[in-house]
Amino acid sequence: MKHAWLIIAHNEFEVLQRLVSMLDAPGSDFYIHFDKKVLNPPQIHVAKGNLTILDKRVDVCWGTVSQIKTELLLLEAANNRGPYAHYHILSGTHLPLKSVEELIRFYAQHKDEEIMRFWPHDEGDADFKLRRFHYPMKYFKRKDNLIRKTVDTFIWKGMLKIQKVFGIRHHAKCSFQKTDNWLSLSEYGCAWLVRHKNEIMKKYRWSFCGDEYFAATELLSSGMDFKIFDCQDLLHVEFIGDTPTSFPLSAYHDLQETGALWARKFTAE
Repeated sequence: MKHAWLIIAHNEFEVLQRLVSMLDAPGSDFYIHFDKKVLNPPQIHVAKGNLTILDKRVDVCWGTVSQIKTELLLLEAANNRGPYAHYHILSGTHLPLKSVEELIRFYAQHKDEEIMRFWPHDEGDADFKLRRFHYPMKYFKRKDNLIRKTVDTFIWKGMLKIQKVFGIRHHAKCSFQKTDNWLSLSEYGCAWLVRHKNEIMKKYRWSFCGDEYFAATELLSSGMDFKIFDCQDLLHVEFIGDTPTSFPLSAYHDLQETGALWARKFTAE
């Protein structure tokens, strides 16, 4: 059965092409979303699989609901052409640490399962990111408009202080579950999220890094009997504080020794 590789890309296009080439096989369908800020998207080549570049593009801003919107766009585009064995959400700086044949065998062993890497529960993290209203966030990490960034950050932090003082919260009864937003969904899991995309966008509209929470939280609270597999070897990523570090391509073979299926973020520099 075919696999859908759903890729969110905004830079490091040499790594992106390497990712696609390593997964290129009969039955591999690639769906790539280029950030709307990318003025000249690169030409990506496949030899054995199929490639779809999404026409509808989102201005993806870190930490905002735009990340969830992008993932749902990719899931919907692929689901409309499915079914697939799994729908894999990847960044353009991922690389597989196993061969595509090994990956396919692994996913076949977990047929009809939602494959995620869960984080230890942190109620404080969930309370801050999901139960408070985060606005405005679009320019929080942007460097192309420093005046707008300064003003928006000032307003955002001021609103957070007001909410803290007055105890303003929403989704108080929801139990949030955190995973990496890079995960693999079954046909059933993907279809359920796509059917409920409008409710999801509304619920997480004011979240901060809601992409780390929405898939696991919504599937687990759906009342459906989804089979969810917590795979701690799914992804190797290293952090300095809250920021993932970058690996040069020369580190690839050493990272294979971690035993993980995937690693990110790679850089060609």
